[in-house]
Amino acid sequence: MRVEVLGGRKRRRRWSQDNKARIVETLAPGAKVTEVARRNGVAASLVFTWHRQARTSEQVVPSFTPVQIAAVADRLRKLRSFCLRLRAEFAPWQPRVLD
Repeated sequence: MRVEVLGGRKRRRRWSQDNKARIVETLAPGAKVTEVARRNGVAASLVFTWHRQARTSEQVVPSFTPVQIAAVADRLRKLRSFCLRLRAEFAPWQPRVLD
């Protein structure tokens, strides 16, 4: 475990845009934010914030590889087909009124 003692007037660590982008890029589909944060020595809340900023293009801009994009597209296709099957299965369902 690494302990960092912050002294003097400067109490916060500063993260460069490159470091933020590198950490956010490790959030491949299926990655857990807490594990990514622990590996990089960052609070999970910071990783969530940086990820949100990257999605809204506020500050950090990660670059995703074509493989990562294809994996997300594949997951979305599977989810869509699952939802369509559920809709088809439960479409004729009607609630029963009890006497």
